[in-house]
Amino acid sequence: MSRAPVPVAPDAAAVVVMLLRSLLAGRADRVAEKVQVSTEMGRNPEGGPPSLPWVLVRDDGGRWEWPAVASALVRLSVWHHNERSAKALCTLALTLLACHEGGGGLIVVDALALPAAGTDPYTGAPLATASCTAFLRAGFVDR
Repeated sequence: MSRAPVPVAPDAAAVVVMLLRSLLAGRADRVAEKVQVSTEMGRNPEGGPPSLPWVLVRDDGGRWEWPAVASALVRLSVWHHNERSAKALCTLALTLLACHEGGGGLIVVDALALPAAGTDPYTGAPLATASCTAFLRAGFVDR
């Protein structure tokens, strides 16, 4: 007896990380040179990213329009060598996501909060943050 596959909500942070890695790779923008995109901070004892520039992608929760579409609040945190570069890279990442024409599980991204620059209170490193809502297609797994 064969059972139909069941829908599964996607891991929004993982989808966004994979997409940002490909969108930022090889760009001519100086702020994107050697950028690392991850869902983790790494193992730096000071609590900051292991290298600069660093883009941290976090899924801050969302909802699932079962069975087909999930939406997630996605937060981008970007550390760089100075505040201007942190904000520029955060803006670039958010723009590339918002202009993405679908594929890779991502349907569309709506920017919610434009990048704001400041200083990481734990490490003193330049930091910029932004948030968006990512709408994603559900995947399917066999039962």
